[in-house]
Amino acid sequence: MRYWVNVILLLITLLCSVNVVAQRSYDSLYKAAIGGSIAAQVDLGDIQHKGLGIPQNDSEALRWYKMAAEKGDADAQCNVGYMYENALAGLAKDNKEAMKWYRKSAAQGNARCECSIGNMYENGKGVNVDYEEAIKWYRLSADKKYNYGYLNVGRMYEKGLAVPQSDTEALKWYRLASEGGNAVAQGMLGWMLERGIATQPDTVEALTWYRKSAFSGDATSQNNLGRMYYFGLGGLAKDYVIAAEWFHKAARSGNVLAQYILGQMHETGIDGAVEKDLNEAVELYQAAAKQQHKGAQFRLGRLYYYGLGVRKNYEMAANWYEKAASQGDLLAMGNLGVMLYEGSGVKKNEEKGLTLLRKAAAGGLKEVQNYMITHNLK
Repeated sequence: MRYWVNVILLLITLLCSVNVVAQRSYDSLYKAAIGGSIAAQVDLGDIQHKGLGIPQNDSEALRWYKMAAEKGDADAQCNVGYMYENALAGLAKDNKEAMKWYRKSAAQGNARCECSIGNMYENGKGVNVDYEEAIKWYRLSADKKYNYGYLNVGRMYEKGLAVPQSDTEALKWYRLASEGGNAVAQGMLGWMLERGIATQPDTVEALTWYRKSAFSGDATSQNNLGRMYYFGLGGLAKDYVIAAEWFHKAARSGNVLAQYILGQMHETGIDGAVEKDLNEAVELYQAAAKQQHKGAQFRLGRLYYYGLGVRKNYEMAANWYEKAASQGDLLAMGNLGVMLYEGSGVKKNEEKGLTLLRKAAAGGLKEVQNYMITHNLK
């Protein structure tokens, strides 16, 4: 018993020592910053902005960044610009002010701000959209081996903005960014390798890049990694448990595909892997439907129609079917068409119902084609 008491006391002593050292380090940094040290001012800004060991406080971060920025520090200038662009620290969003600070920083060769200026030109933030200017700044950033510079040059080639469209060039730039640790580029490289875009398909290498990206928190790659486990791709054995874990991570970050797939898994249940939970399915479909996922909108309509996981509500069913149908979902067209043609739970409207049924049938939906034959509809 005495042994464990001593261990606990030792741990408490160590924790207290760490806190004392951290406080002394912070006090020393604060004194240096007050004394005019530009490096200390930038460091204090970073500590406040990221909440490193203290409560996060962007207003304080901005105060320290501005002190250093006004003395000409390029990193601080870039951070001040970022805060104006993203309306942090209680600032009103001001792209022109952001651009002013970005230019000051870029004039000193700051690669991050060169990339930010490229983004401003690409998206017309505080300036007119100008893809030529955008890629010029992205290239300047990439020349300094900045990963987001590589990434954005790759995107411009993939989309054919200010340069000839070239998947081969895009692949080259994504690989450079990926090898430097850029999670977004790693996911995009994985996708191109999996699909064989500008290269031979290679699901094994694709899996490697998805993993790197997913573990760095990229939601798109988390969804793709889940999909690889779900279908047993890239040399993996099918594993619905691990697939669901990755889908959950991606869904929590707002990935619409993960929300939809996970909704399906909870709607039906998978023995030994995912529990059937209609309430959870409804929540996931709603999240995806709000992001205009037509499949989720259709499934929500069906759940409301049959009262699964929600109270039966034909009006809500018709509403979700209509949203999905407006995006071209054939099943939604067919179901809504029947409801309207027959007046099933909604006000009868044979003309609108028949129009929807014809579209669904023309799209190749066998169930609707059979329905029209049995009801002698043309």
